[in-house]
Amino acid sequence: MMDKISKLFVGLDRSWQLYLALSLSCFLMAFLLSQGELQRQREALAGRLAPSVLRFHILADSDKKADQQIKLEVRSLILDYLKEHLSDNPDKETTIACLEQNKEEIVKLANRHLKERGFDYQADLELTNCYFPTRSYGQLVFPCGYYDAARITLGKGKGHNWWCVLYPRFCFVDASCSGIPRESSMKLREEIKESDYLALENNFPDIEIRFLFFPGLTPHSDDNSGTACAETPTASCPEAGHSTAAKPSTPQS
Repeated sequence: MMDKISKLFVGLDRSWQLYLALSLSCFLMAFLLSQGELQRQREALAGRLAPSVLRFHILADSDKKADQQIKLEVRSLILDYLKEHLSDNPDKETTIACLEQNKEEIVKLANRHLKERGFDYQADLELTNCYFPTRSYGQLVFPCGYYDAARITLGKGKGHNWWCVLYPRFCFVDASCSGIPRESSMKLREEIKESDYLALENNFPDIEIRFLFFPGLTPHSDDNSGTACAETPTASCPEAGHSTAAKPSTPQS
């Protein structure tokens, strides 16, 4: 196909070649500019959404099967612990306070489980503010941007990580984390502007575009984009000078 297009292009006179090259350049430039504007709009929406959200982030020691499995076990232990120690309708501040007040116990719980399962590394818990990519939670699409987060790091924290939302409560749904409770989505709707909530509902995933002449620019979809809880490669939280969820501290990669 590309050979035929190349032969057709070569067969055109020079004026047509210049015209097509200029048209393609203009199209590409317009696309890149529109993508930049879309990114700015998403991050602006994230900035308005962030004060009403607390996310949960757990990083595995490595991508070894055993490290990935223990990551999920520690995740479940901590989520069960929080479910027992939080009221039925906690706000963001109450959730943060619970994490701060019980930080030592949560870390001990995780480390005890790691030791019982034969792992020689330990867990660390911090409240931080870091960057998250765009992610779908049920019918809501949270845009990329900086969010407050409770972050658990296991060992070196170099493996694929897992996240969900602690407030509003999007984590405690079912074993597969495949949906969000209606009361949680309604609570979020009450805390942000109606137009912003509607933007979350209408923020459809990017349409995959395949360029005939630039196949390498085709975006790739994320297999986890439709789930309420997701796993991604590490480095979702680069170091940044943003304020933290609780007391100021410097987020670490």
